[in-house]
Amino acid sequence: MGTATVSQENNHANGLEQRIETLEDDRILIAGGGPVGLVLAKVLSFYGVKSLILERNPTTTRWPKMDITNARSMELFRKLGLADELRKQGVPPEFPASVKISKTLHEPEAITEWPIPSVNEYRKIIAASNDGSLPIEPYQRLSQAIFEAWLKGVCDKDPLIESRFGWKVESAEEHGDTVLTTVTNLAEDRKSIISSKFLAGCDGASSRLRRGLQIPLDGGPVPFHTLLIHFKSRDLSRLHKHGLFWHIFFLNEGHFRGAIIAQDEVDTWTTHFHLPPGLDHSTVDSRDAVYQVLGGVGTPYPIEIDEVLVRSTYRPSIAIARSYSSPTGRIFLAGDAAHQNIPTGGYGMNMGLGDAFDLGWKLAATVRQWAGPGLLSAYEEERRPIALTSIERSGVHNAVHAKGAELLGARGPLSELDKASKQAVRDTVHQHYQAHDGENKDLGIEMGQLYRSSVLMADENGQPPEWVPSRYTPSTWPGSRAPHVFLEDGTPIFDLFGMWYTLVNFSDSAASQSLADAAAACQVPLKVVHLEDEDYARQVWEKDLVIVRPDGHVAWRGDTAPGQDDATNILRTITGHVEPKNALENGANNKVVPKIFSSVGATFTQSTEYELEHMGDLQR
Repeated sequence: MGTATVSQENNHANGLEQRIETLEDDRILIAGGGPVGLVLAKVLSFYGVKSLILERNPTTTRWPKMDITNARSMELFRKLGLADELRKQGVPPEFPASVKISKTLHEPEAITEWPIPSVNEYRKIIAASNDGSLPIEPYQRLSQAIFEAWLKGVCDKDPLIESRFGWKVESAEEHGDTVLTTVTNLAEDRKSIISSKFLAGCDGASSRLRRGLQIPLDGGPVPFHTLLIHFKSRDLSRLHKHGLFWHIFFLNEGHFRGAIIAQDEVDTWTTHFHLPPGLDHSTVDSRDAVYQVLGGVGTPYPIEIDEVLVRSTYRPSIAIARSYSSPTGRIFLAGDAAHQNIPTGGYGMNMGLGDAFDLGWKLAATVRQWAGPGLLSAYEEERRPIALTSIERSGVHNAVHAKGAELLGARGPLSELDKASKQAVRDTVHQHYQAHDGENKDLGIEMGQLYRSSVLMADENGQPPEWVPSRYTPSTWPGSRAPHVFLEDGTPIFDLFGMWYTLVNFSDSAASQSLADAAAACQVPLKVVHLEDEDYARQVWEKDLVIVRPDGHVAWRGDTAPGQDDATNILRTITGHVEPKNALENGANNKVVPKIFSSVGATFTQSTEYELEHMGDLQR
């Protein structure tokens, strides 16, 4: 395992002598050993760059915060060579991911259902379509508690990654091209300082680094707070009253009561109980909370619970940091430190994994000294607008459930209605949910969002693809995720991509020569893939020449070979050395924060503090 170098310098801060540990210039310091920090370390390692992870907790999380690794995240794990091993940790591929909407398990059936195919079924759908509109990898159901433990084990075996759990990051300061980070070894109650060239803040929603930099966090919580109970039960006959499920969302007349999640299709479950106003969570027994979610307040639905694993309150919120980096660009924020969302839609951890991959390859290129300063600057340019759209979408999904509950109670308590009226209400709720079924299905959010930044070369002809949340429109417009297609021999085009940049050439070999020569001259690693006879893939990919970045997004495209000067300009632009006139400009609203998010009241700003009413251990 790599070990950081310890210098002999001393720091006399606050009258105390503190040793400074100086990391090698090619080792990135990462604050936070949750999923984002761990993935960032693996991305850096994939590109040959070392890291040191500091995590305040002694072990990985006990909390089942996220229960799905979405299709786009699985594509990134495929690139890292980890997708197959990740799947072995999760729900077996034959299980579907049915989402049901119910009033109570006391009733014989659910009100409605969103059927989501199993991984095996999804693979068949992907193979049959091959029109570029679907991912190469299906989603994977997997509890974050298991995900983190597995990934830490992977990192522990990696010689380029050093991790120190039980080490708390207190603060950080920039001094020229160096970051000095004050840390505490909690086991020894000893403070020290670590010097590094870069610091990645993956330290969660209450990020000390964000607060220390006084970066404003704009947003706000939903009106309710939630009690999470994570438990073991093999009482399948009662739990499966409405059939197999991944999620069941429970509605009261006029109130979204909560949900249950099947974590492993064996014996592990999580309930989220949206507490009625005025109810003190400490007065609610964990088992009773589960029974009330399943059956209703006042009409509990008991099951046999073998063990309560953890419980905590939390306050769902939507918020975004106004900046993703420090003034001199040496400290970066990723994951919940940069943005927060309501759990509906499963965007939180998956957005964080996207941050980690994007920041990771850009840091690696910078450390390897062939990237220009604009490449790291593009991290915020590209990722922050995506987060704004995604966190707002989580509020939209949550509002679907609130409206569903409103419709359920539109005629008063169902128990007071005659049979025909009761069925009419259920039909209305069913129609509402079928018309608003994007939660966990919105491929436009997961895969279709378009980057706009100074390291993307605009296509001067045509228009960008239409964007809608519900679907991914296959396109190689610069900034878009390149489409997945199977080639004539069945090979996925993604599997031909290089580690760094890839030039896909559907024309004759001579067409790629100027770009290959420019890449060599600029010391930019570029793999050229010749696909001259792949007419169908060329049709989907739209252009003869397409440069794909390490993250699978398109950097440039064209139909004719550029001249040598133009080729050099293209390579220098997409690696952050220049900002030409035809670079895709950063969106003008990059720093804009909406005055209101869906499901949230008016936003407010926190800079040096982070506190929400009814926060529990889960959020701290």
